[in-house]
Amino acid sequence: MIRIRITCKEELYSSLESEGHSPTSLGKKGENLLCSAVSVLVQTLYLHLLQTGNAKPAEIRDGYLRFEVLPKDNVLIHNSFELVLSGLKNLKNQYPKEMELIGVPEDGT
Repeated sequence: MIRIRITCKEELYSSLESEGHSPTSLGKKGENLLCSAVSVLVQTLYLHLLQTGNAKPAEIRDGYLRFEVLPKDNVLIHNSFELVLSGLKNLKNQYPKEMELIGVPEDGT
């Protein structure tokens, strides 16, 4: 199972943690569409925020990515998270047993 954990402080996004793999029934390593889709979304969010000076260096290992956002009230941070969360929620709707979104409101985006 893939678990995505989003944390907020004072209604501002503060971190993202992604861990786990989807079942091999959806494809082996390197061919698993769900793992690939989640990886692209969370890695793109991290790289975008890092390159714009809004994220701290991440902890990365196989099946794991965690990063913290610099404490700023920033429209770019908010909109970037909202965009990626739209994609993650869409994947969760398609694969409800293979994904868990923690700290993400069910309504809204």
